[in-house]
Amino acid sequence: MESIEKSNGLQLHYYFDDDSHSINSIVRNECEKEILYIIKEISETLGLQLDLETLPTKEGGFKEKWKLLGKNSTQISLIVAIALGVLSRFPVENEELTTLQIENLKLDNEIKRKELKKLNLDQLKEESELDQKIILDSVNIVNKNYKVSWRKSNLYKKLQNYPKVEYIDVLRLQDDEPVGTPRTVQKNQFSMFILRTDDLPKLKLERVKIDVATPAIKRNFRWKGFYNEKIINFLMEDNDFNNKVFNGKMHFSNRYSIEVEMTQERKINSEGDIIVKDSIVHKVFASIDGESRIEY
Repeated sequence: MESIEKSNGLQLHYYFDDDSHSINSIVRNECEKEILYIIKEISETLGLQLDLETLPTKEGGFKEKWKLLGKNSTQISLIVAIALGVLSRFPVENEELTTLQIENLKLDNEIKRKELKKLNLDQLKEESELDQKIILDSVNIVNKNYKVSWRKSNLYKKLQNYPKVEYIDVLRLQDDEPVGTPRTVQKNQFSMFILRTDDLPKLKLERVKIDVATPAIKRNFRWKGFYNEKIINFLMEDNDFNNKVFNGKMHFSNRYSIEVEMTQERKINSEGDIIVKDSIVHKVFASIDGESRIEY
């Protein structure tokens, strides 16, 4: 299988609709932030060491360059090759995060470690050859990271809203020399990389335990409790259980908890973290008060 040329840098070239060689400072800094976070997410997802250095800019439109530093040239070349693809290859599904990425939110660290162990990327040596299979297998893991798609969407939103940019190209570098051919993205293609919404599909939890902190003993008020070691405010939609509470048939203590069916509405915040917008309990299966348990 054909090996991939070594590279240790990445260049983003902005092409403008005039003859200028300047870019709005805020736009530049915001775009650079998203690109650096994308590269950081790639390296962390693959469990590879990485440092980044910004190289002097060049004119000709406006060129940004970054040098990547890591354990060895093979691992760095892998990160550069994946970053090039992430930034320039048109996504098959672009309007929202894919089911695969959503499911990956549920994966624990042990499962992720097993995936990486199969690739054994940390054992790539200086003299190791980098082939397409290693890159494709690595891309498969990186593509499961929703933050990569989200950061890329942010980047292209900023570019789309900056009228001066006509198109960009992305190029690999080896010691500041071009490697391969630039990948070009025209302005009318920017929207293909942009997610339609920051909202995530509803999370359906079939049977989970909530430690109740504050019950709602009057209608149209929300309950408060602890789920997954976090405080949540939730709406109780189990009418039978509500009626027991409103009619004074339920008694609460500081050891009271409920087993429920619940859905949560989530979104990605400005830092790329997942937050819960709303929690709704549809069915109460049981209540637990110390050693006492009542099934419903």
